[in-house]
Amino acid sequence: MIRKAVFFLLLPLFFAGCNSMKKLLQAGEVARADLDEPLEFEYRDKLLFVDVLANGRPMRFIIDSGAPTVIDERLKEELGLKTVKESEVSDSQKNRSRLEFVKLESLAFAGVEVRNSAAVAADLSLFHCLGIDGLLGANVMSHFDWEVDYQLQKIRLYPKRGGAKPARAYPIALPFETKAQGTPVLQVALPGLLPAATASLDLGSARGISLQKIPAPVGMEGGRRTFSYGRLAKGIYGYNTDTTFFYLADSLLIGGQHFGKAVAASYNTGNRIGNRFLENYRIFISWSDKRLYFAPQNTPPAQLPAELAKIGYEDGAVRILAVYQRMAEINDRIEAGDEVIQINGAAAGGISLESYCALREQEWEKLELQVRKKEGGEIFEITLRKGEVEW
Repeated sequence: MIRKAVFFLLLPLFFAGCNSMKKLLQAGEVARADLDEPLEFEYRDKLLFVDVLANGRPMRFIIDSGAPTVIDERLKEELGLKTVKESEVSDSQKNRSRLEFVKLESLAFAGVEVRNSAAVAADLSLFHCLGIDGLLGANVMSHFDWEVDYQLQKIRLYPKRGGAKPARAYPIALPFETKAQGTPVLQVALPGLLPAATASLDLGSARGISLQKIPAPVGMEGGRRTFSYGRLAKGIYGYNTDTTFFYLADSLLIGGQHFGKAVAASYNTGNRIGNRFLENYRIFISWSDKRLYFAPQNTPPAQLPAELAKIGYEDGAVRILAVYQRMAEINDRIEAGDEVIQINGAAAGGISLESYCALREQEWEKLELQVRKKEGGEIFEITLRKGEVEW
């Protein structure tokens, strides 16, 4: 199935700092805590999907420690939520706007319930095909300590202060600080590439290690660096068209701890540690003592991405969103913005968003694409094998 972990959901929100905002983000109280019941999640597209009850209504959320809780703005009126504050924010792609904060009377999942927590009301329609109603953010997560097992797709919640003793089961313990909404922030470094910098622990990011622009170092060619151009990431206000460089670093340090070779993506965004990296570990996020614990589970060799092209739905059409270096070297006709008008013999020109979402769910061993150039309208064909394309 061509559902390769390709959808980069990058949703940290950056707020103008003030005491009233901090107070709002830290509001909420635990009304129920049956911690014997695990929180099961579906891990797909490198994201963690969970079922929640928001004011008693069943909803589908994504766990996102890099942001406060977010609810789709279409539900604001349906649930009768009142605006309690407005604030100017910027998303992960540095696009700015004003958002409304609402108060959720109840947010329940697994055996717990948090009352009177803040949430951002935002338009989530841009994240088509995910079928989500919101994000379960750090301001609610931080009421508990979280043990996340990617392999079992289960989460155990523990009470803060005097609950679990993770140090006995986790060989790696790293200190972190927190942002106003509770997002953990750790020190990261790539010796020889990037000195120590802060990075958010972001379970809402499908990337691995993502960093701001790194100046191209000498000696990073020959299989140690590649790049793509186009739209690989988006925030709640839109895409960011940019060149993304991928570096195969000899060593990654998080909190001073060596993690061996790692791939880091560098482009115009904030620093974060996402699921492509975290999925190789069982992790314990202890807001109690501000420690992030790691237990290795599956650590495959670090490799540069081999994708040739990214396909997505934009402006009412299926388009090539990004082209990787290897594709550019093989076929210089294809570029970001070109329209895909046929996929494996099926017409793709002018199809609806719903049809596109259904199309990307199908199983293909290869994609035979008919593409129309964005400039001049020339039509050409290209074939991509499974694993060479992102959706």
